[in-house]
Amino acid sequence: MTSFEVGDFVWAKMTGYPYWPAKVVEPDKDVKKPSKKVEMYFIRFYGTGDFAWTKADLIHKYDENKEKYSLGSKRSGFLDAVKSIEHAVERREKGLPDTSDEEEEESEPESEGSDDQPLAKKAKSEQGSSMETAATPPAKKRRKVAKKSLPTREELTLKHQNMAHYLLTRSQLLPTDPNQFISAVVSTDSTPTTEQRNLTTDSRLSPDTTADADSTTNIVPKDIIPTDKSIGFLGLGIMGVPMALNLVKAGHEVTVWNRSQARCTPLVEAGAKQGTSPADVVQHCDIIFSCVSDANAVRDLVIGNTGVLQGISAGKGYIEMSTVDSDTIKEISEAITMRGGRFLEAPVSGNKKSAEQGKLVILAAGDRSLYMDAYSCFEALGKKTFFLGELGSGGNTKLIVNMLMGSFMASLAEGLSLAEKAGVDQYTLLDVLNLSDIACPLVKTKGAAILEGHFPASFPLKHQQKDMRLSLQMGEELEQPLHVAGAANELYKRTKAIGFGDRDMSCVYRAVNA
Repeated sequence: MTSFEVGDFVWAKMTGYPYWPAKVVEPDKDVKKPSKKVEMYFIRFYGTGDFAWTKADLIHKYDENKEKYSLGSKRSGFLDAVKSIEHAVERREKGLPDTSDEEEEESEPESEGSDDQPLAKKAKSEQGSSMETAATPPAKKRRKVAKKSLPTREELTLKHQNMAHYLLTRSQLLPTDPNQFISAVVSTDSTPTTEQRNLTTDSRLSPDTTADADSTTNIVPKDIIPTDKSIGFLGLGIMGVPMALNLVKAGHEVTVWNRSQARCTPLVEAGAKQGTSPADVVQHCDIIFSCVSDANAVRDLVIGNTGVLQGISAGKGYIEMSTVDSDTIKEISEAITMRGGRFLEAPVSGNKKSAEQGKLVILAAGDRSLYMDAYSCFEALGKKTFFLGELGSGGNTKLIVNMLMGSFMASLAEGLSLAEKAGVDQYTLLDVLNLSDIACPLVKTKGAAILEGHFPASFPLKHQQKDMRLSLQMGEELEQPLHVAGAANELYKRTKAIGFGDRDMSCVYRAVNA
């Protein structure tokens, strides 16, 4: 059997994929080698930037097998990978280093906490960024943005409570003649018909209905009147950056903060202010949003040094959008309200793309007055907002949604892997699924990611596994068996253990198809 050394150019194959241009590299220290009793090498695949432990019998010398494998696929990703390795081979022949790692790193968008960078590359970039911080030139002055004439709180509330006006500005299903609509819905001189009652009640567009679970729907393009209250946003990760940017674009006065100050730059350039600490943001803002990775980050943000509690005071509102357990939510809520503040949980359902497009689903619960005051912010962030009543309802709903999504994702990965072993064309199977009763965006996007072998972190796998764990914890506390979710969680744990926690949740296919 041929042996290989670090730096060798090769053709390597993972189950379900053609032989792909690659290079033998050193694994990161925190990447565990599989316990299989066969010789394996750690491989970096050109074009995708993916890494994987690969059996020696699935690796072949690049030059000796170029003619055999270079026509393995006509897909653009494969052809780009061939070009990349050819460029690297040419540079080595000239005595120059292989720069493909750096080129791929520059071409990929950055994201805090998780991204599509391979683990070795990510550690390298983080080390470099710490050295560059000291030499960073002074930030550019924020361009002045002309302030719009903002309505008062009373005017904003009146607008939302006026059902006729709200429907006229939101619904595409109403009569084109406003007078006809007003006379049909608002008139108190006549008893409304059944059809008119359905229009005003079933559409449930008012954010001020007294039901415990009400919702509002935005119809694009959005016509948002921003609140006159100043907004703070803490945490600028994969979801936080696009969410805060949408608040700025909608005309809100926004101040942002993040542990890594560089993440604030695009927001400042868009018109936001930058705070020096969580406490500083809270002191200067009326309503503060938080969106961080887990319960530890939430607690540190609130009760840590220069944290939220040091700036909170009577009347200020704090909205927690992170997905955490109910105990953490209750703990933070008590800390905020004891200082006179108002608290609302509002976890979101959606991914990076949904956040960029302002199409998240927002699951709010807690202080209703804060929900009303922040309503224009929810309009900017989401396509639908639910007020679910008592504190804890929002987080529990989000965990159940993510538990179902994670279980289905694991099943999709198993189905595609089974198809490959049964000799069924995976692309054909995906086409069938997209035309069947289970067709949905997850099947379309995640299925394509699996077949292309590229896993950009739209929703990091480590966050999905965290939500699965919290769902199972909730099930145990309520004595509800969750057998399917428990089995799916083990797959996510296994995928995370072999080094794919920072990749997209669809990377669970790597554990299923190993």
